[in-house]
Amino acid sequence: MTNGSEEPAETRVSPLAYWIGVVPLRALAVISCAVLFLMMTLTFVDVTGRYVFNSPLPALAEIIAFMMAGLVFCVLPMVCFREGHVTIDLLDGVVPSRLKRVQGVFINLVAAGAVLFIAWRLWVKAMTHLEFEEATDELYLDIWPFSTGMAILCVLAAVAQLAAAVAYLTGARDDPAQASGQTT
Repeated sequence: MTNGSEEPAETRVSPLAYWIGVVPLRALAVISCAVLFLMMTLTFVDVTGRYVFNSPLPALAEIIAFMMAGLVFCVLPMVCFREGHVTIDLLDGVVPSRLKRVQGVFINLVAAGAVLFIAWRLWVKAMTHLEFEEATDELYLDIWPFSTGMAILCVLAAVAQLAAAVAYLTGARDDPAQASGQTT
């Protein structure tokens, strides 16, 4: 008989993995939830102000655009590590079981490369924003901090993809279809 408070072995992680992997992903999830809630609240206030008081919030479209980008890029590392992104399983039925781990490593390495490419292009764009002192149209906010943040979050997403690849290499994950909660 086991004690109900014991965790299964597969859910336990080392203290290093907890502080490097679990804590940052949870922090990004909390930030994403807060941004989403704030977007919802601002939209409610804007719609109420527009239709009830004939006075919408100024520059809300600009604010929502930055919040949406922040939301997407905050969730990206978590989605990459959990492999919760959209997948196409055309070849899953024909890939032999012994190659599922190789498939997982390959897919995650290619995805990490793609996300690193996006991070590099965002970094270049951020430096262009900084060089030309680009700002938003209505609030005159500098754009470069936002694009720099997106580049950094893309790098974190690439690290998450590499961590998923390592999980396949070490045997912690066996099947890409099961990692994202898909069923075959």
